[in-house]
Amino acid sequence: MTFALQDAKNRFSAVAEEAFRGHPQVVTRHGKPLVAIISYELYREKIDPEPKKNIAEAFLSCPVDVDFAALVPPRRGRPGRARPATAFAEDAR
Repeated sequence: MTFALQDAKNRFSAVAEEAFRGHPQVVTRHGKPLVAIISYELYREKIDPEPKKNIAEAFLSCPVDVDFAALVPPRRGRPGRARPATAFAEDAR
């Protein structure tokens, strides 16, 4: 079914329900198709069938052999700062 944009806004629940039932809905603006509303099931089936990986999974499945630990420089202390004196140090007598 086709809806003008303003009608689709006013009747969004009905438009979404029809899409959910397996009937894609077309929304037009000034008589020209603007978007199609489809069910999530149809979207997963036709448009985006594979869930996205998180960043760690993406790095671990990287086809290039990269030593990721070598890419991170080692931590260093701040230069020019003295170590703080402690009240319980042996030489603090």
